[in-house]
Amino acid sequence: MHRNEGAYMSYSDISIESLSKKYFSEKDIEDKLNNVVLPFLDKYIEEIYIEGKEDKKIYCEKYVLKNSKANIVISHGFSESLEKYHELIYYFLQEGYSVYAIEHRGHGRSGSLANLQIVDDTQVNVDKFDYYIEDLKKFIDTVVVPESGNKSKFLFAHSMGGGIGALFLERHKGYFDAAILNAPMMQIHTGSYPEFIAKAIANIVVAFGMGNKYVLGHGPFVIDEKLEESATSSKNRYKNYHKFLLDNAKYQRSGASYNWLKNAFEATKEIVENAHKVDIPVMLCQAGRDTFVKSKGQNKFVENAKNCKIKLYPESKHEMYFEKDTISWPYLEDIFSFYREYLV
Repeated sequence: MHRNEGAYMSYSDISIESLSKKYFSEKDIEDKLNNVVLPFLDKYIEEIYIEGKEDKKIYCEKYVLKNSKANIVISHGFSESLEKYHELIYYFLQEGYSVYAIEHRGHGRSGSLANLQIVDDTQVNVDKFDYYIEDLKKFIDTVVVPESGNKSKFLFAHSMGGGIGALFLERHKGYFDAAILNAPMMQIHTGSYPEFIAKAIANIVVAFGMGNKYVLGHGPFVIDEKLEESATSSKNRYKNYHKFLLDNAKYQRSGASYNWLKNAFEATKEIVENAHKVDIPVMLCQAGRDTFVKSKGQNKFVENAKNCKIKLYPESKHEMYFEKDTISWPYLEDIFSFYREYLV
């Protein structure tokens, strides 16, 4: 594969009917998660805490199969936890891959960020975006690499986690054999405000010592959040996870602080400018109906990375892995086809 060789790509043309025998339908996802997925994952899960930057305890998980094909590392998105990835982890294991996953600082069970004077427990904040990358490197160095041997190591990184993953690939060579960047954060969607205004506001607010305040339009976790405002069009997958959040307050995350936003703007600038440093095969999955990140930054990244192609999902919202069946099933086939190309 060569740079810019066919910007948009497709792997499979398998019928939805045939995929229904392989993947769970959104119609009965709650039942499948409770009675199939979770009992299966419980057989393999090992929970780990590593020491992150500033002595923060960073929660991680691993699911190790005997004689697995390769190891996949998951880097999740903004305000998420690994609880949202149970269905995807199940499919990875069913395909013969061991899974290693990290819960980024300030998310889920990872270290409290109380020293930042967060407004409430659901706010997303961070001292420096670099800490996300350094936590991920610590996890990979101390857990993933020692257990990988000669097996391929693949990255699956979504949204904010895709931005973290891209920066990791730019700064640290030789760790991964291939990567999927799923709707990666390479340019933030700033809504009705032009990006340069949003950046200026973030810089000013942080400079005046109010970086812990919520970004305009953001706020605490909302109990009655609407499907239409979410990152998926799968009603049942959305409702099931939202119900889980309502029952488990420690996983609730919502809006960003200005400090997080300022750091994120700086990170996305670096990601796009240094795309040429990424030299492993990358499939960037782009959502046609994304309202959380913009495609312009993703397109620039693809143009400059050495071995990167876009797979466009025109009807998908931000979370392809969490979408309705007609989107998520072909998407899963695509990512497995991609990974198979780079097995050693």
